[in-house]
Amino acid sequence: MYEKEVEEELRRWQRRIKKRPSRLSSKTKEWQNKINDRLPAVYHQTATICVQKTIEAVLAGNTFVTKEPEEKPMTLKECDDEVRRLFQLYRRTAVFEGIGTGAGGVLLGLSDFPLLLSIKFKALFATAAAYGYSPKEESERQLILLIFQLAYSSGDDRAELLEAISDHLEQRLLATDWQALQLRYRDYIDVPKMFQLIPGFGAVVGGAVNHTLLEKLEETAMNVYRMRWLNRLNMQ
Repeated sequence: MYEKEVEEELRRWQRRIKKRPSRLSSKTKEWQNKINDRLPAVYHQTATICVQKTIEAVLAGNTFVTKEPEEKPMTLKECDDEVRRLFQLYRRTAVFEGIGTGAGGVLLGLSDFPLLLSIKFKALFATAAAYGYSPKEESERQLILLIFQLAYSSGDDRAELLEAISDHLEQRLLATDWQALQLRYRDYIDVPKMFQLIPGFGAVVGGAVNHTLLEKLEETAMNVYRMRWLNRLNMQ
């Protein structure tokens, strides 16, 4: 049965999320902080402003319009397959966008931030609709932002965010620190995106990094909505 296979996949995914960071991860974080200190101020300003404006737009619900959720009943497998199809398209778009902006050096490389953020949130809004939920609902948009945070966080933050998502799915809505979201996301992608600013070489990096970032988002979003689906089944 498909749901049983999904339950086992979810358990493995949740164990990875809750696993404490290794010493290597801590060292990597220290190295990343040193790299961040050397990046130009315009880089940090662009990243922070783009993420802040995107979060505000998502919370306000005035952008990233997607089609309405399907009215006909679908199985979990059909929903999963639809999301895989959607992310295949969004990954392709992100790769081409990364190659194009990475080829142009610093100025075009910086333009990758708003473009890539838009692709990611369009994918998340489409994912919600594929599983039968409307992003027009404020609570759904908040869940989308939590999924985004979980996908691009590291260390102990991951276990805390998974718990926050579980609370959200059980209607125990908590206040969320959206400022922390901005910092987590920026820190998560700073090092790989730094290499994208190098003319020529940045095209290769941009395409590869964007592909990986969309894969990470797909895995996280699918598993959260699978959790929701199975929770609903267990409550029936």
